[in-house]
Amino acid sequence: RRPNYCTPKSFLELISFYIKMLSEKQNSVSANCERLERGLAIMEQVQSKVEGLKEDLKITMVQVDEKKAATAVLIEQVTKASAIAAEEKAAADVEAEKTSKLAADAAELQAQADGELSEAMPAMKAAAEAVDCLDKSSIGELKGFGKPPPECIDVCACAGF
Repeated sequence: RRPNYCTPKSFLELISFYIKMLSEKQNSVSANCERLERGLAIMEQVQSKVEGLKEDLKITMVQVDEKKAATAVLIEQVTKASAIAAEEKAAADVEAEKTSKLAADAAELQAQADGELSEAMPAMKAAAEAVDCLDKSSIGELKGFGKPPPECIDVCACAGF
């Protein structure tokens, strides 16, 4: 082994180099400590926010479940109502078909009655004209009969109506 000698100048340089390196390392360590402390503070803040969000999520999930249940009930009611409406529509369609058939029968009966009325109108006008020619003396003559003929009885009965 060889001895290693150190001069006073190199020893002073070595001490100054050590002091410089020590201060750099101390600064580096303190910067890392500060960075770590800031990171931990941020992590604690994030953790508290996450806990708050978890609580909000639980509340929201309860509300969502309630709304799901309400929606399911509403869907069931709508389904029942639509089934009832379909049944009522079918019944209404049957009634509409019956009504249209009755309306067609009524229109046919109306047309037939109009035809019969148009045939009877000339006879009615002739009868009205025949009644207009009656006067007080004709009625007195009719009263004078003890037993009038059956045709006169029919005519008087019609005139009474």
